[in-house]
Amino acid sequence: MKNKKTIWIDITNVPQVNFMYPIAKHLENSYNVIYSLKDFAETVGLFELKFDAPAQIIGKHMGKSKIKTVMALGNRIINLQRKIPYFDASITIGGDASYIAKLRGKKAITFNDNEIAQVWRYSRFSDYAFWPNAVEFEKIVKVGFKRDEIYMYDGFKEDLYLADYVPNENFKKDIPFDNFVIVRPENLKAKYVKGENFSIVPDLIKKLLKENYNILFLPRYEDDINYISEFKNSNQIYVPKGAIDGLDACFYSNAVLTGAGTMAREAACLGIPAISFFAGKDLLTVDKKMINDKLMFFSRNTDDIMSFLKQSGKRQADISRSKKVKEEILNKIDEVLDRFLK
Repeated sequence: MKNKKTIWIDITNVPQVNFMYPIAKHLENSYNVIYSLKDFAETVGLFELKFDAPAQIIGKHMGKSKIKTVMALGNRIINLQRKIPYFDASITIGGDASYIAKLRGKKAITFNDNEIAQVWRYSRFSDYAFWPNAVEFEKIVKVGFKRDEIYMYDGFKEDLYLADYVPNENFKKDIPFDNFVIVRPENLKAKYVKGENFSIVPDLIKKLLKENYNILFLPRYEDDINYISEFKNSNQIYVPKGAIDGLDACFYSNAVLTGAGTMAREAACLGIPAISFFAGKDLLTVDKKMINDKLMFFSRNTDDIMSFLKQSGKRQADISRSKKVKEEILNKIDEVLDRFLK
């Protein structure tokens, strides 16, 4: 291990755990890989479920408050600088690790597919950026990413970790239903969600129960449980006691109804009916592409959602694209690291 270069992977939210897993496993063959996590939702629990590796937990999510967000970011940067040991390059979705890389004169590789987030905060600190080609190249350059250090891949970021996905046969042992739909609330506390600031979940839950759907409810924040408070005695709603693998949940469900994009895209790629009720003013370009390709349905009207759900069904998933995207991204990471670290 002493002769190996060190790659630092920083994970700041739940979907990044699955995304970083194949990258980390690939890099572990040639590099020493170290990890840091932000304490946000089920990030730590899912990391512990999937990774057999230690990680430093540094920083917390502070919601939408601009003052708290700036203070939390500053505090996290200070603590990352203090606590993260020597590394040769960082890999992350977003930018916290990029700041530290620049402070230490190291290279920063970044991933993103969310052009409506505040990517300008870190774009100039990114030495190499990966984006899906659904997002317009000039938009990425305009917010500060280096024109000659951007790689556009043909697919979705979810393809990377779905390429080798194998369902856990024991997953349903902990779920009290044979058939169920997933409901995951909107991320109303996210800074990039600028639009409707109310949840449709209570009304959606009421209509699902009326139609006798069993519901696997996956709260994002502790107070999301309030959305189902009036249904707490229902035997048709199950809330896991700890972190679960979202991919297994998607795979074994009859449909995924979610207020954010990642789980909807995961379901769509797996051939599961995917319904998004994202609360933001603007949809991500990757979601617009899936909607245009009839892989995802979007609405914040619960009657429209119920109508689509009743007529939807599972389809055969085609993972050939996912395998191509995984091979393409991992090969490009190898190429970039070889160039940066030689």
